[in-house]
Amino acid sequence: MTDEVNTDGSINRNEEELGSRHHSNYKSAISRTHIGAEDCGKYSNPVEFSWRQFWQSFLYENIPPGIFSPILALLMERSITRAWFVCQNRGLCPTSTKYNSRGFIISSWLFFFPGSWLLTSALVITIFGLNNSSISIDSFLVVMSFACLFMRRIIVSIKYGYFRPEIYEKLSKPAPEWDGDKTRRQLVTWGWSKPSDYPGLIEDELTITMEENDVSLEGICFELDQETVDLFKGKSKDKRFKAQTDFTKGNEVTAAFLLTELLKFAYERNPQLEKLGSNMKLMTGIFALSLPAIVITASLSYGQDFFGTTPTSIIVAIGTIIGFFLCHQLLLFGLLCRFDFKRRKSAIELMGDAIENPGVGLSQIYPDDEALRVQDHLLFISLEKRANVFAWTITRRVLKSFGEAFYNRIQGYTSILFMFSLVCVGILNLLFWGAFEHHISTVVALVTIVTGIALVSLRAIFSAIDLQRLSEMHRDRIRKKMFVLEEKAAHLAGDKNGSDGDSSFVRSLLQQADETLSFHELTYKPVTLLGYPASRSLIGSFLGILFTGLVLALEGFSGSGIEYNALGWFIS
Repeated sequence: MTDEVNTDGSINRNEEELGSRHHSNYKSAISRTHIGAEDCGKYSNPVEFSWRQFWQSFLYENIPPGIFSPILALLMERSITRAWFVCQNRGLCPTSTKYNSRGFIISSWLFFFPGSWLLTSALVITIFGLNNSSISIDSFLVVMSFACLFMRRIIVSIKYGYFRPEIYEKLSKPAPEWDGDKTRRQLVTWGWSKPSDYPGLIEDELTITMEENDVSLEGICFELDQETVDLFKGKSKDKRFKAQTDFTKGNEVTAAFLLTELLKFAYERNPQLEKLGSNMKLMTGIFALSLPAIVITASLSYGQDFFGTTPTSIIVAIGTIIGFFLCHQLLLFGLLCRFDFKRRKSAIELMGDAIENPGVGLSQIYPDDEALRVQDHLLFISLEKRANVFAWTITRRVLKSFGEAFYNRIQGYTSILFMFSLVCVGILNLLFWGAFEHHISTVVALVTIVTGIALVSLRAIFSAIDLQRLSEMHRDRIRKKMFVLEEKAAHLAGDKNGSDGDSSFVRSLLQQADETLSFHELTYKPVTLLGYPASRSLIGSFLGILFTGLVLALEGFSGSGIEYNALGWFIS
């Protein structure tokens, strides 16, 4: 139903259910009403954040992996077999290739686990002052390095908090209930960043979204011109959702097929976003190497021996460098948040542009089709047709909540990363105004982190605001059409030979579409950041807080008369 790959083009459960009753649009929009209570239990419900799953995952993530995590799993799961599967499926102590690739297992034991152990040891050595006299690294620097890893662990815990209970339970089950492929399909940095590498992922998420919205888009149809319908029929071969079924008329295509094609464009075929994805890798790689290099350079430029000569100083130095290296993952999450907001915007933009004359060029939806580039085929959804108003409103609602588990995580990640940049600004103020002993390399690291993380999180926030503004834009288009239809109805009413037809139903549906869009996307489920709807005023508040903190830090630095000695240390 949800996490199984289905790419054989077989008939869907929703389509089978449609065959057992007389087809109608409105019945497909309340699909659970027309099935038994037992079948309703098989449908996915809207995802909700689970604090229990979050805190449980938070404990798993913050226990040193490979050493103490199996013990914690045994205590929490109270079963040796369940603890074993949890350790494999969560990557806490991976040893079996049934659950993880050989490359992941080797890299975990050779790099990630030792890196976590070293960074944790560096923090313990620094906090408890073990042989501290021989360590020349600032304790604030070590804490900031560990904070980078800690924030990543919070992000991972948020991911598990948005897992559906039935999927979360499968983490304690053996293969094939859960395995490495299913894990990668649930990761923002793997499956969700490039669905084309995971066949069926978009269709799976669309099926889940339809179930969450109690909608069967296979039974809801758009009335289009025959030329566009014929072209879509040719594109629907070997697809899970067909352009036409036994229930469609000759000039109709199913909403499920049309929405899938828009999603495929936004998530797999959009050339602009492909370029953005390539830039993400480059930016992440540069940041991964530059942050540790900047810290070491700042220390060495003052003649400070960063690594020291004793075992404890070397452990602290290596652990600190590993923490700053892992900070690039925070930058990657920020870039992925912006990337996902832009993909969603591109899909919803197409839905909005399709109802405006002359429509959307099919060559835009299929950029790789050479034949369409020289033709002038357009997708236009006329909202003067009652069926199209109904189908467009329902389809757009499903599109807005597509991949809701990922969508909620993206909003949470954006908020967490911006808060982290504010924490770094707060630590800068603490160092300067509190006149705490610190090394200049700590200041350099904080400024670099704030610059990188705040920049990508702010760009993600701007993208979220642009996505949210589409709701208002599409409401404006609907209201304009309502206004014109009112005048058309009045004109036809005054014309004895005119016929109003079903225009009154169209006007009524458009009004309901406007009210539905307003409530669902602006009141009930808007794009939220730090608990507030994304808006221009919100970004003004965020920027104000960030820049105020930076100005206060600068004032504290200049007003307190801070000076550093020959080795780069400020000693109060």
